Parts: sequence; structure tokens; C-alpha cells
Amino acid sequence: MGNYVASVEEISELKQFETFYKPIHGYLAACVCVFGVLANILNIVVLTRKNMLTSTNVILTGLAISDGLTMALYFPWALGMYIINGVEARPSRDTYQLAQFQMAYAIMSVIVHSVSIWLTVTLAVFRYVFIRFPRRGVRLCNIERAKTACGIVVAAVLFVCLPNSLTYEIVGENYNITLKDGSYVNGTVYWVDVKSATGFWEVFKNLNFWVQAIFIKLLPCFLLTVFSLLLLKTMRDAEKRRKRLLNKVPLSDGESGALSSGSNTGKKIKKTSRSNRTTRMLLTVVFMFIITNTPQGILSVLSGLIDEFFHNVYMPLGDLLDIMTLLNNGINFVLYCTMSKQFRETFIKIFVKKSTGANNGVRKTTTYITAQDTQATRDSDV
Repeated sequence: MGNYVASVEEISELKQFETFYKPIHGYLAACVCVFGVLANILNIVVLTRKNMLTSTNVILTGLAISDGLTMALYFPWALGMYIINGVEARPSRDTYQLAQFQMAYAIMSVIVHSVSIWLTVTLAVFRYVFIRFPRRGVRLCNIERAKTACGIVVAAVLFVCLPNSLTYEIVGENYNITLKDGSYVNGTVYWVDVKSATGFWEVFKNLNFWVQAIFIKLLPCFLLTVFSLLLLKTMRDAEKRRKRLLNKVPLSDGESGALSSGSNTGKKIKKTSRSNRTTRMLLTVVFMFIITNTPQGILSVLSGLIDEFFHNVYMPLGDLLDIMTLLNNGINFVLYCTMSKQFRETFIKIFVKKSTGANNGVRKTTTYITAQDTQATRDSDV
């Protein structure tokens, strides 16, 4: 589509932002990664408890594993490329060994992050089917099918990302520079680049770029947007049904906001309300993903359509896009704790009550909580 025509001011401002933010990015990213890895470990521990075993939580567990691996891979990258060796290219920093790590990171990070992306899509699909078709949803979205779906996602991502792993190569270039103190630095700097020396690799590179841009970035964001809108509509319909049911509850059952435990209508209302809370939490997870990943998808596509856009716009914003993705990978623990009563109570039971030495009274309370959690499990709530 021709060269990207940008004003000197635009390029200058983006370059200034890159120069300002790059030294900060390494330390910020390292802190986010440490928090995110620990948070996702806690997610896995809580979500794999017996009373938490649901199809939704199976997918959330897979999401926690892939998010945790994404951040675990980024942490040494941040240390090596930003903190320990600084951000300026030089022979002592950009060694062949570091380039080998860069290549492994480039391949593995795309795979695990892509798994996270498509597990988020799977989560939205499962939740929509479950609340849109409640009776069939229990059968269609059971635990075994959730595990199968996670396995299919991993296998499909490995297949789609295989071409990406074949496109990288390590290149080197002589580096000669005189420093401000008058000393002369001479050596070779190495980095990872995309193969394009021959016509075949040029075509292969372009094909791989569009596969990654469409199937790893744009398509998931589009699907998540569609299913989010469908979920919101279904939730509104469910809320209307809940209000109609409330109007049918006898006054003796509904005084002071309480519902008779023996009332079928009361049970339906409680179940609908609990399901809506779970859906709101999962929608928040999906919305966070859309907000943090859509800009990267759009910029990636524009980089393929417009010459020089990648170097003039995408690259200066690359670190900012990375930190947005990392924040999204690490924030789910906070969302679960603040929006899911069952997750919060299970977390307290595991990490707080055990550490404080629960007495008999506390154990009775724990048994009661577990009984409540089991009921929530049957309803496929988090």
C-alpha cells in the first residue's frame, strides 16, 4: 500500500517516548512478571481443589498455566535485555549466547501466549453455551469436554505456530564505535532476525506474518468481542427472567429480602443470580484481554499493510504493548479474589486457616463453606 508517510514530529515524539520508557520498562516488567508468576501459581492451586472442579475452572487453570509460563519466559528476557546489560547494543551485551536465548524466547513466547489467547476464546464460548442453553450446556460443557477443548487448543496452536519457529535466524554484524571517554569498542553484535535472503523465505515470511496476524491476534479479538456482546444480551435476558420470578415469590417467602429454601422459585432465582455473578467476572477477564491485546493486533496488521509503519510506529510502542500484555496475564488473580466468593473462600481456607491452625469451630465453618462450594460446582460457577 506504499510507504507510511509520517511527519518528522510524529516520528520524533514516538522515538522520544521509546527513549524515555525503555530504561524503565525492564524494571517494571520484571516486577509485573514476579507478581504474575506467583499469582498464577496461586490460581492453579485454588482452581484445582476438589470443590472447585468445574469445566470453567478447568479452562481457567489452563489459562493460568499459559499466562504464568508467558511471564516466566519474559522475566529472564527483561533481565538480560534491559536490566543487567542495559538497553544499548554492544558486543558485551549482544553475544551469540544471548541471541540463542532470544531465538528460544521468540519461539516459545509466541506459543504460550497464543495458547492463552485461544483459551480465553474457549472460555467465552463455553460460558455462552452454558448460560444460553442451560440444560444442554450442562451436558455440552462438562469437565471432560473442557479438558478436550484445552488439548485441542494446545495442539492447534503448536501446528499454527510451527512455521513461525522456522522463520528465525541469528545474524551478526561488526560493531565499531568510539565512546565518549575516547575508548574504542570493536566486536560483533548478534540478534535474531527473520529469514528473507531468498525468494522462498520472503514468501514464507509474509505468509507466516499474515497467519500470525489473523489467527493469533485479530480473529481472537473479533470472536471475543462477538461473544462478549452475546453474553451481555443473554445476561440481560436472564436478569429479566429473575425479576419476573421475584414477582412470583410469595410475600411470606420474600420478606426482608429472604427466599424460602424450600421454594423452587427461590432456588431458580439464587441460581440465576449466582450464574450472573460468575458471568460478570468472566466477562471482566475477557474485556481485559480485548483492551490489552486489540491495539497490538491492529498495529501488527497495519505493519503488514504499510511500509515503514513497523519501524516508525510499532517498534517505538513495542515495550508499551508488552507491558499491557503482561499486566493482563497477571491480573486475573485479583479479579478472582474480588469478584468470586467461592474462589476467595477457598483461597482463605487453603492459605489462611491452615497457617493459623483452625479450631473445631472453624472446621465446622469450613465444612459449611465446602458444602456451599460443592453446590456452586454443580452449577458450573467459579
